[in-house]
Amino acid sequence: MDNTKTGSFIREKRKEKGLTQKDIAEILNVTDRAVSKWERGLCAPDIALLEPLSKILEVSISDLISGESQVEHKNNEDIIVETINYSNREMTRKTKRLKKKLIIVSFLACFCILLFLLFGYSSVIFQRGNPVPYLIAANKIDETHRFVKVNDGSLQNIYISKKKDQRIDDFLKELEDDCVFELTFKEQLGSIYEVTDGQNITYIESEIYLGKYIVWSYPNSTLPY
Repeated sequence: MDNTKTGSFIREKRKEKGLTQKDIAEILNVTDRAVSKWERGLCAPDIALLEPLSKILEVSISDLISGESQVEHKNNEDIIVETINYSNREMTRKTKRLKKKLIIVSFLACFCILLFLLFGYSSVIFQRGNPVPYLIAANKIDETHRFVKVNDGSLQNIYISKKKDQRIDDFLKELEDDCVFELTFKEQLGSIYEVTDGQNITYIESEIYLGKYIVWSYPNSTLPY
């Protein structure tokens, strides 16, 4: 299809019918700008609009595609091939336009979700700063390793466990296996536990993390009696 030739043909037949671009647009439920683009050869009508447009202008669909009323010089095979090619081009154009819209919509959806998470849950996600070391350690938790050390570069010893493993006795047993010395629980002060190895006092803090983990932390140095 020659867009320029078809556009001139549409304009010629529209004027013969005494119709304006707005008249055509209202009947086809498109904008008059779209009709103007057709007539200027900037683009072609949608394939779904060829039949109703041909009825308005009282021409055949083949006339619209070829851009002329007299098509005796074309045989039926030529017309069919031209129609199929036009249909394929229109399908390709629609597919590209749909993909572009889907990409834009997907990007906007991801962006909105990200904003929602950042503004709605940033206080939870980043409650202890950078969440990555905590999530890496949490991923290593299993039945054998119920308490996993977090390497976040801080000056404290930090472990993470599942929320169900929140007994201080279980955590002290883990520390005994790691440190090879016995720790005894003395007193609980809210979420802080006072423990001792018989000579020094250590305060272990516990904190619920992301709603399903417990973070245990205590300083590298201990306090003497």
